[in-house]
Amino acid sequence: MKARMGVVLAIGCVGIGTILWQVGSASGDSGVVPSAVAIATSMPVLGGDGPTYVGSSKCKMCHIKQNKSWKKGKKAKALESLKPGHADDIKTKHGLDPGKDYTTDESCLACHTTGYGQAGGFAIPDPSDKKAVKRAKKLAGVGCESCHGPGSEYIKLHKEILKSKRKYKVEEMYAAGMFKIEESTCVTCHNDKNPTFEGFDFAAMKEQGAHDHFELKQREN
Repeated sequence: MKARMGVVLAIGCVGIGTILWQVGSASGDSGVVPSAVAIATSMPVLGGDGPTYVGSSKCKMCHIKQNKSWKKGKKAKALESLKPGHADDIKTKHGLDPGKDYTTDESCLACHTTGYGQAGGFAIPDPSDKKAVKRAKKLAGVGCESCHGPGSEYIKLHKEILKSKRKYKVEEMYAAGMFKIEESTCVTCHNDKNPTFEGFDFAAMKEQGAHDHFELKQREN
């Protein structure tokens, strides 16, 4: 985890918009905008005993209010913004084709899905494979794990804590693979290399957050 294998996947962990943060070749000039998938595949791929992505629906089991708030925001709809007829104004403003479908453009997916290029993360599904389509839907958009890291290990810890009703410290979660919310994870997508970038104030966006925050009653710090 310390190797930042999920940096590219912490897609704009705090920010007012997730629309087209890294469209890569969609800009029409591959020499100007680096491919997000190239960045993703340069990161260590999780596997073996390492944490893997499980999808935001798993987080919802304990964080119902947070999930409901997230669903209302732009991050949950990040992949949808790549579809024709969505975010037309910002696409046109930055020289992108509002009539083009970018949802299968690999240079966009690292910043519009959860865990793209990583173990258990988003993969472009075969439309005839219902299971793959269902899994892709769970990982579409900038989900919980985009900011908090792949959850297969720390979700187990959450379940144990909930069942035992004990108090816990956030360091336990970090040890189990949860990310700290840091600027370095966000600027992988929120940077001046993408065609729609209009500035990024980490402090302000962290305060705003990707969802409403609620008291975690069993957390000590």
